[in-house]
Amino acid sequence: MEVRRALPDDLDEVSEKKRRVPEMALGLILVVGGAFGALMMYRSGTESVTVVASAHRLHRGQIISQSDLVAREMPGSAAHFFVSGEEAQSLVGKTVAVNVDGHVPLSTLMVTTNSPLGPSEALTSAPVDVGNYPSEIAPGDLVRVVLAPEITMSAATPPRMFEDVVTVWSIQFPENFSDQAVITLRGPLELAMAVASSGRVHIVLVGNSVDTGRP
Repeated sequence: MEVRRALPDDLDEVSEKKRRVPEMALGLILVVGGAFGALMMYRSGTESVTVVASAHRLHRGQIISQSDLVAREMPGSAAHFFVSGEEAQSLVGKTVAVNVDGHVPLSTLMVTTNSPLGPSEALTSAPVDVGNYPSEIAPGDLVRVVLAPEITMSAATPPRMFEDVVTVWSIQFPENFSDQAVITLRGPLELAMAVASSGRVHIVLVGNSVDTGRP
């Protein structure tokens, strides 16, 4: 019986196969691990989470009560945009900022801590040139309004400051290379007449509102 001697090439082939076995096992572990991780991510995104929704149609300016709220289940991947069921009580007593249909999930952007406007109050919007208001201004800030005459008007009419401190309701910052922001102010009815009769409006920041700011 003839005995075949192992040649160097044969030994190299056997050694190479031995090396490939651990590499194949490691690759299989990585594939299985990746599939498991993807499955866990998918499950976490599709698990139901309880959020707060409107029990019926809510109207802008309405004060929210417990009877206006219901629980609703939704995928966890989108639930972080809305108020969680555990935080439902935080919405009670707040004011609805926009009209909301029934059974719609609620976010903090849909409500405000502003109290409804009184009979002697108004929202007055004014275009304000960039540089005529502080860059740090935000809704809820307390401000003073300086009313300046038109440039074409007589220089004998000096700028004047509106008597009352008012609250910034909202700000629409300049877009598309516009050089003006539209700032809406909550204040007395007289502010609307004062802004309408002025040429330019300057906003002076004097403080931050404690309980009238919009979120």
